Amino acid sequence: MVGTAPTRRGFLASMLAAGALPVPALSAGRLAWPLAVQLWSVDAQLKQDFAGTLQALGRLGYREVETAGLHGRSPRAFRAAADRAGLRLVSAHFSMADLFNDAPARIAEAKALGVQWVVASAPRPERALPPGDWAEGMRKAMTLSAWQHNAARLNGYGRAVAGAGMQFAYHNHPFEFAFYEGRRALDLLLAASDPAIVKLELDVAWAIAGGADPLQLLRRHGDRIRLLHLKGLKTRPPIGRYGSDFRTGILGTADAIDWRPILAAARQAGVRHAFVEQEPPTACPILESLAACRDYLRRL
Repeated sequence: MVGTAPTRRGFLASMLAAGALPVPALSAGRLAWPLAVQLWSVDAQLKQDFAGTLQALGRLGYREVETAGLHGRSPRAFRAAADRAGLRLVSAHFSMADLFNDAPARIAEAKALGVQWVVASAPRPERALPPGDWAEGMRKAMTLSAWQHNAARLNGYGRAVAGAGMQFAYHNHPFEFAFYEGRRALDLLLAASDPAIVKLELDVAWAIAGGADPLQLLRRHGDRIRLLHLKGLKTRPPIGRYGSDFRTGILGTADAIDWRPILAAARQAGVRHAFVEQEPPTACPILESLAACRDYLRRL
C-alpha cells in the first residue's frame, strides 16, 4: 500500500479537518446514486484506526458503504461506528467459502448489521490456489465441477437471504468470464440460479479484465444487475488474458474505461447502488484516491 497509514485514533479525521485532504461541498451533485464505497479499499487503514477511517470516509462525502469483514467487532459495534461517521451500511460481502461453512451465521451477521444486500464475493474452489496473482490463481484453481457446485448453492442462499428480509447477489471477478470445458462460468451461474432471488453485482473493471463488455452485460442482464463496483483500469488486457493492473485505480485518471455510457446504461437498467473501490497497491494515498474518484463522479 502506497502512502502513510494512520497511527492513532482520529488521525485521518484530523487530516481532513486541517485541510490536508479535500472536503466536499454538502450538495450531492447530479449523481444517480449516493456516493458509496467498498470498505476493502481501506482495509489496511481500518485495521490501524477503525473509527478514524470511517469518520474520514464520511468527511469525504461518502454516504453508503459495503462491508468486507467486521475487523474483530460485533455487528452492533460496527453499525454504531458507521452511524457515528454518517455512513449507511448497505451491503455485506461474504465469500462462497464463508457461506458454504455457515450460511445461517453469515446471514444473521448481515441482518444484525442492518444491510439490504448480502453479496457472495468470490467462488469456493475445490483445490488450493497456486502461488502468484490471486485472480489468475483463482482462474486456475476453479474447475467446471467447482463452478457447478457453487452454482447449485445460489438459489438456496437467495431464498435464505430473502427470508431474512434482504436481497442476495453474486459479485464477479475476471475468472467468471473464463471457459471451463467449453462453458463460460458466468453463464453457468446465471442458468442455474433464479433471477428473482439471485442478482448480480457487476464489477466493471474486473469484467473488462476478463474480456467482457460491461455495456453488453447491462443490456442482456439488466434485470439482474442491481449493484456496481467502480474502479479505474490502467489497460484493457487482450481477450483471454486476465490482467488485474488497478494500480492507478482512480476513476477517469489514466483510465481505459469510458464511464459515461456505462453509468447511463446502469441507470436505465435499474442499478440501485454503485460502490467505488480501490485495489491495493494504490497509486497515491488511499483517501486522495477516493477523493479523486468522488470528484470524477460528480463531474459526470
